[in-house]
Amino acid sequence: MTIEQRIHQIMVSEELSNAEKLDRLHALIPADACKIDNLSHATPVQLKQLKDGLAVTQAMQELRRREFADKETERQR
Repeated sequence: MTIEQRIHQIMVSEELSNAEKLDRLHALIPADACKIDNLSHATPVQLKQLKDGLAVTQAMQELRRREFADKETERQR
């Protein structure tokens, strides 16, 4: 299963709360994805980890935006 498929599976899950979704998304980021000293010397594996980490963080931001929009809608009622 690709990272995009795992992200999608988490994002569309109705059984998980937003906090659980954020936790599961965070767990998808490889621990050493941010340990690249110089992009010009990064290996293809490191670049893929960085790309996957970026996809995960974008999903986390989308989840937080939705959560904020939901709170604003509730506040306006």
